[in-house]
Amino acid sequence: MKPIIELPPVINRHHQFAKKLVLTLALTSLLSSGLGLAGDYRATATPATESIELSQNSQNRLPRDIAKAVLNDASRRSGIRVTNLRITQATRRTFGNPCEFNFGEICTKEYRPVQGWEVVVRVQNQSWIYHVNQSGSQIVLDPKANVGENSQLPRAIANNILTDAARRSRVPRRNIEITKVTRRTFGNPCEFNFGEICTKEYRPVQGWEVVVRVGNQSWVYHVNQSGSQIILDPKVLGKS
Repeated sequence: MKPIIELPPVINRHHQFAKKLVLTLALTSLLSSGLGLAGDYRATATPATESIELSQNSQNRLPRDIAKAVLNDASRRSGIRVTNLRITQATRRTFGNPCEFNFGEICTKEYRPVQGWEVVVRVQNQSWIYHVNQSGSQIVLDPKANVGENSQLPRAIANNILTDAARRSRVPRRNIEITKVTRRTFGNPCEFNFGEICTKEYRPVQGWEVVVRVGNQSWVYHVNQSGSQIILDPKVLGKS
C-alpha cells in the first residue's frame, strides 16, 4: 500500500493571505477616514471662529439711531449741517462710574459701570469727543471741546438780553449791540452763574455766552438754552 503523501496547505496559506489583505485594507481605510475627519473639523472650525468675530464686530457697531442723535447734537451746537459732519471713530467702552462717563476730572474709585461708547465727531478742523450710554438716552460732550462761536442765537433770546442791558445801563437800546455769541456747555449751575469757586460736580447747563457792547464797555451774559435764565457777570455790576 502506497503511503499517503500530504500536500502543503496551499489553500490555508491563500486564505490567511486574503485575511491579512482584507485587514490591511480595512486599517488603511480607517486611517484615511480618520484623517478625512480631522480635515473636515479644521475646515468647519475656521468659519465658526469667523462667525464669532463677526458677531462681536456687529455688537461694537454704533447703532444708527444713536449715531444720528450724536450728529444732530453736534450740528445744533456748531451750527453746521449734519451732512457736513462725520463720525470718525466709535469705541465700545465700559465707563467705571457715572462720574467718569460725565468727563469728571476728579472721580472716586467707586465701580458703578456705565456701558456705552466713546464717539469722535469731526467738526470742520476739530474733533469732538462724546460719551454715549448704551440706550442712547445720555449723550455727553467733553466740556473741553472747543464748541466755538455760533451766531444762531434765537432772536427772542437776543431781544431779551438787549432789553436787560438797556434797563440796567439806561442806555437806549438802539445804542446797544451784541458783538459775540459762543455756544457753551457750562459744567454745572455754579459755573453758569459765574461762580468763582465751584465744585467739579458735572451737571451740565446748555446755553450761550453772549458779549454785549454797552457804550465803551463789554458786558458778558450767560443764558441757558431755553432763555429762561439770563445771568449778567456780577463783575460788570461792580464796575457800574
